[in-house]
Amino acid sequence: MFYASIFSVKAQRDNRLVAISHYVLDSFTMGKVKLKSGDVYSQPLNYNVLTNEMIFWNGQRFMAIADPKDVDTVFIDTRKFIPVEAKFYELLLAGPNPLFMEFNYKIEDPPVSVGYGNASPTTNVTSLTSLVTSGGVYDIKLPDDFKVTPTYNYLVRKDGRYEKVNSASQVIKVFPGKKNFIKEFIKTNNTNFSNKPDVIRLMQQLQPDGL
Repeated sequence: MFYASIFSVKAQRDNRLVAISHYVLDSFTMGKVKLKSGDVYSQPLNYNVLTNEMIFWNGQRFMAIADPKDVDTVFIDTRKFIPVEAKFYELLLAGPNPLFMEFNYKIEDPPVSVGYGNASPTTNVTSLTSLVTSGGVYDIKLPDDFKVTPTYNYLVRKDGRYEKVNSASQVIKVFPGKKNFIKEFIKTNNTNFSNKPDVIRLMQQLQPDGL
């Protein structure tokens, strides 16, 4: 069965329409999970950056893909997510050297009292582990005292390896033979590595047929 073998139950929660900071999308959106077997399943989907799991809502509970290795591609609107080991990367640009986005996070944990009205921040491991254990990390909304800032890495797959390309120096390291072109392109186009379309345009030029 699909639910038994591919998805595992994580927690049953209230599906409130609230702002969510620890998922990639602003809401659970109807998408498709294409398995390597060729089977395709449609579900409301979203990606949890705290657990690196693809989550779906079945109307009663949240569930997560238990075996990413069985998945070929997850499609959500026009976006594509590819399993890489235990995570999913978003495919930004196809080609011989495809470009991906890896999602991470920065979390500001709730303080704990240390007496006399003072508070001290907790460690990420302790507080986040507690949140996962309680199932709260799968909620649409985290407790108000948790502050999550999604972060990301750009990765290009070259020669079978995933290499970071978050800066000009990292791009040049991956493509040392195109150093002068990369520098000129970034200067001419005022490439901003915080702007996804800018990075995609640069990487388009670095595909084997881009020059």
